[in-house]
Amino acid sequence: MSLVETVSANGQFKLLVHETWCKGCRICVDLCPTKTLAMVESPDRWEGSIVKVTNMEACNGCGICEAECPDFAISVFAEGKSKPAAGGAA
Repeated sequence: MSLVETVSANGQFKLLVHETWCKGCRICVDLCPTKTLAMVESPDRWEGSIVKVTNMEACNGCGICEAECPDFAISVFAEGKSKPAAGGAA
């Protein structure tokens, strides 16, 4: 497994999925308001599936998937938005 990067056609949003870290819990898929993510079968995985970006053009960069992933397997980058520095300082 690896790090998979998906970028929207307009370049505004980028999702990074750390496949090695994904345990297939579905939290990101269930909470994604735009249905950008889906679980796909992966028999070698703990839960039998893994998250994949299946509709990148629907992504609005909200970051819910990143914030709620218990394993830090997803990172969201949106053009013009910065993430807080380490330690929570903005």
